[in-house]
Amino acid sequence: MLTTKPAMTLDAAKDIAAACEAEARSRGLRIVIAIVDDGGHLVYLQRDDMAQVGSVEIATLKARTAVLFRRDTRDFQDVVEGKGRFALLCIPNGIPLDGGVLLKFGDHIVGAVGVGGASDTDDGDIGRVGSAVLAGSA
Repeated sequence: MLTTKPAMTLDAAKDIAAACEAEARSRGLRIVIAIVDDGGHLVYLQRDDMAQVGSVEIATLKARTAVLFRRDTRDFQDVVEGKGRFALLCIPNGIPLDGGVLLKFGDHIVGAVGVGGASDTDDGDIGRVGSAVLAGSA
């Protein structure tokens, strides 16, 4: 009837954010990192000094989009750009820009990381570095 599942912790979110921050610094980028749990609720938010304030909402939306639709936001961007499926620009509470990356522990989705403030490619690459923190611990 009931099940046990892994859940996002604040310590895990901080480790993921630290990996993202290190990657962003190595690229000379100022970003925002948002980490949500499997329900899309914010667990951790970090904005680098001098990062644009608008990226707070973008990073959070990228993370929520990934977890609510159970796929990385790059998948949406690829369909919009590659197939011209512009209807995806209207997904409710979603954003089809790379930078929202699922966080999995084994086969379980425990949340997502959203990165904003740089190019979509950089945001996605940095998010994927963060997601590797959990992938290596499952």
